[in-house]
Amino acid sequence: MIDPYRILGVEMGANDETIRAKYLAAIRESPPERDRERFESVRAAYEAISDHRRRLAHQLFDRSLPSVDDLLYALSSDFAPALPSEQRVLRVLGAK
Repeated sequence: MIDPYRILGVEMGANDETIRAKYLAAIRESPPERDRERFESVRAAYEAISDHRRRLAHQLFDRSLPSVDDLLYALSSDFAPALPSEQRVLRVLGAK
């Protein structure tokens, strides 16, 4: 499953009301008659994180592999290439 937070367009710290509002907006944009696939993914995402207990269970127990889209999204959102420090290079090489 693709990240339910990303499908609904909410942050991980979002509350029940925010998640429900985003869910309803997404359903209005993609009703099942027009876009069955998107509707089903939005519904599954909402069911996975609709309340605090489900969000906690998702964070603790969801072990589905990320999709290529998830990986690219994760890399693009906060990836900042930088040279490693001298200490890190030495640690990787086994020197102290």
